[in-house]
Amino acid sequence: MLGLLIVPVIAALASNFISQADCRVQWVKSKDGTPIAVECAGAGPSLVIVHGGIGDHTRWKPLFPFFAPHFRVCAMDRRGHGMSGDSLEYTLQREAEDVAAVVNSQPGPLFLLGHSYGGICALEATFLTDKISKLVLYEPPLQERNRSIIAARMEDMIRKGQREQALVMFLQEIVMMSPNEVAAMKSRPSWAGLVVSVESQIRQIQALNEYRFDANRISKLKVPTLVLTGSRTESADLKRAISVLMGCLPNPTLVVLQGQEHNAMDTVPQQFAETVISFLLNNKS
Repeated sequence: MLGLLIVPVIAALASNFISQADCRVQWVKSKDGTPIAVECAGAGPSLVIVHGGIGDHTRWKPLFPFFAPHFRVCAMDRRGHGMSGDSLEYTLQREAEDVAAVVNSQPGPLFLLGHSYGGICALEATFLTDKISKLVLYEPPLQERNRSIIAARMEDMIRKGQREQALVMFLQEIVMMSPNEVAAMKSRPSWAGLVVSVESQIRQIQALNEYRFDANRISKLKVPTLVLTGSRTESADLKRAISVLMGCLPNPTLVVLQGQEHNAMDTVPQQFAETVISFLLNNKS
């Protein structure tokens, strides 16, 4: 039965300023030798965060002041993003191995949070390590849908120098963002960097084409899992993915973030953090 987690009000923590000196970047070597960058702050049980298909770990730093009083929060750069290394051969399995390597490098049992494409990486990583005590997945794109035509159109746009148009297509056709969410992303300082690195989205599309979600396999995952979605998320594919997850995970909790879409960590960071904190620190979950 789908249950809506009732989130208690947690005192505002944004005033708990974290200086650069409080944050530490480390590099963890993945299974294939690729160095994966991780920035950590705070103290307590570790919370590892995996970003989505675009950007890097820095999009999560505004949430550090909310998480750090409760956890040793560690946001990683996925391979080919931010300060992490890369490899010529790319597969989603290697991404999962990256997450598992970061998890295994941290002390004690820990929590894992994955957003969008990073949610798939996080989900697959739970089969590679036994250190994850709770999992949070925010709208992972699990739907089986061939995206090769979109990838080809993006490649054509990039060849013609239409890099921004290619990125917008990726966000709208693959990530399934609404025009309002895309407009909000364009207004952020990180937009120029996302345009520069748009080629990296092609291989992710190809990896998603090859990914096959195995409900029977997922039904054996005993880790308590918080599944997050926005009430204004319009993508039928993402809605279907949430329904499938809730139907096969043996220990799920569903939270619908009211008035939100795919990027609640940006639009309502405190509410997002409080929802995650409540689930992770609830011993009854």
